[in-house]
Amino acid sequence: MSQHNSVINLNSKRILILLFALVASLVGLSIWGQHIRFFGVDDIHGYWHEFAIDLLMSAFYLDSEGNIPTFTNALLLFVPALLLAGIGAWKNLHKDKYRFQWNMLALIFLLLSYDEVASLHERLIKPMRAIAGSEGIFYFAWIIPGLIAVALFGIAFFTYFLHLEKKFKLLFFFSLAVYLGGVIGGEMVSGYFAANLGQKNFTYAVVASIEESVEMFGCSLIIYSLLEYIKDHITEGLILKSS
Repeated sequence: MSQHNSVINLNSKRILILLFALVASLVGLSIWGQHIRFFGVDDIHGYWHEFAIDLLMSAFYLDSEGNIPTFTNALLLFVPALLLAGIGAWKNLHKDKYRFQWNMLALIFLLLSYDEVASLHERLIKPMRAIAGSEGIFYFAWIIPGLIAVALFGIAFFTYFLHLEKKFKLLFFFSLAVYLGGVIGGEMVSGYFAANLGQKNFTYAVVASIEESVEMFGCSLIIYSLLEYIKDHITEGLILKSS
């Protein structure tokens, strides 16, 4: 029985540029679509023009669920899960002291990817409002248990973080800070606007689109950081084996 190995070589910087360009494009389309929604267009030229306008307003709005940005974000979260699972498998092979943490991170990102599609965290808003209210930055009240989860994550992975080389301490900290800044901090900002202006206005649409994009930019940086880690530590690269 013959065995064939396929080695995958990925250019992390090129991938980061492409991901940034993708996210920037989605932000532009989202804001453009909401500008049309709230300010209209001068004229509609046929069915295809109307179709394109409807698509911009609904399928590309970053603050909606079940559309193109939602599934793009879910994919951006699924890629780190795959990369972390690959690193975790390599760490298992070498009996690394922190192999459990790598595998747990893979599971966390897999769950985040599922949550992005299913919007499970948003179901916490009503019960949390009943407990803590919904004023100002806590209008989207799911961020309260979200902040607790982030604190627990920091405690659980603190020792793991300290063992990383300086380069990856900086890369992982910065990329995760940008991601959490979009998920938690951005949600606080958009919650403030939602509480004071409502959600059916162009100002909120712009703020929400930018807030969601910060999360996606952060996830792109996480992918870049993991690819850099693989390049530096798994010198043989990612290998797919078939027999």
